[in-house]
Amino acid sequence: MSSPAAAATKEDRHAASHDVAPTTPHAAPPSKKVKPPRKKPAKSAGVEAKAASATDAESATQQQQQKQRDKEFVSHKSHILANLQSNACDLSPKGSVDAKCLPVMGLLNTQPDYITTSSCSGRIALFHSIGPHDGSAEIREGKDDGDVDPSPTPTSRMKRGEGAALGWVFVKHGMLRPEEMVRVVHFLCGKPETPEEAALDAAEVDVHTAHMTAIIDREGQSTVAAATAGMFDGEVEGVLVEAPAESPLPPPSRGTVSLKMEPFVMHVECRTMEAAKALLSAAVSDSGYRNSGVIPPGRKIMCGIRSTVGLGLDVPVVVRGVNYVAQQRAYIWALLRLANEKMEANEKKIKLLEKSVAVRVGSRK
Repeated sequence: MSSPAAAATKEDRHAASHDVAPTTPHAAPPSKKVKPPRKKPAKSAGVEAKAASATDAESATQQQQQKQRDKEFVSHKSHILANLQSNACDLSPKGSVDAKCLPVMGLLNTQPDYITTSSCSGRIALFHSIGPHDGSAEIREGKDDGDVDPSPTPTSRMKRGEGAALGWVFVKHGMLRPEEMVRVVHFLCGKPETPEEAALDAAEVDVHTAHMTAIIDREGQSTVAAATAGMFDGEVEGVLVEAPAESPLPPPSRGTVSLKMEPFVMHVECRTMEAAKALLSAAVSDSGYRNSGVIPPGRKIMCGIRSTVGLGLDVPVVVRGVNYVAQQRAYIWALLRLANEKMEANEKKIKLLEKSVAVRVGSRK
């Protein structure tokens, strides 16, 4: 028989076994080996000196090229400005700068970093050309050239056509006035011979006269005669205009005649790439001339300001001597209306470009 002390000791040991949980040692996770960063081999003093020397040489070359470009730019600019005074070297068909280009040209050419080299404010035109395979019906049937009544070839400084081609038959650097539209319609379709044709011409004239009056009033011009710098003003030239009223010019019996609307274009030589980028921002970002671009630096840095092709128009109306619109009077009126709408958009963009150039280029002073 055990003693009370021994029993208490057993109970105490039993209670202690429930109070303290046995501890089980946890296994330590395996340690990951971290690779030390690879040290780049230090460049030797000779390599660093060689790289610095190459950088200095490249910078010196660029500076020398810029100095040479500056010298040639100043010389070329003075030469162009002198020629602009007399139109001595103007290669355009009419031999002078378009009046509507002068505001933008004035802004650019008075700046030290720019000089305009070519420009056109935009034009609505009839152009006649004769290709190697173009000819009249008699020629295609095998008759000699002597049997064919040649197309009229009046002398004109606007010609620019090959051989017997008339070249620029009609050119207007601006929107067409109603009487100018009538001249084009009569050239392609003849004078009205029926009451219906006469009524069509009269109705179209009324519509375009009302539109012209609305635009002139919007521009702040009180009368048609006072619109000296508006959208409907611009140089009008060509053999169609020069032909006497008593013997109007007939449509050519050979070649192709196309009705064109060609938008504004300008090329500007820039002294530096920074100047070219500023002008490009004014043209593309501010004025919407999305087809503009800069030629990378060579001997010259050129910035071309051009619209996208969607603003232009080029429709053949006489093809190989066949006048396909002779009986399409309403169609010609529709084409002339479309050409005028495009020219109106062109005129607005020129004015926007003028404002943008004044801000972008004027801030470079």
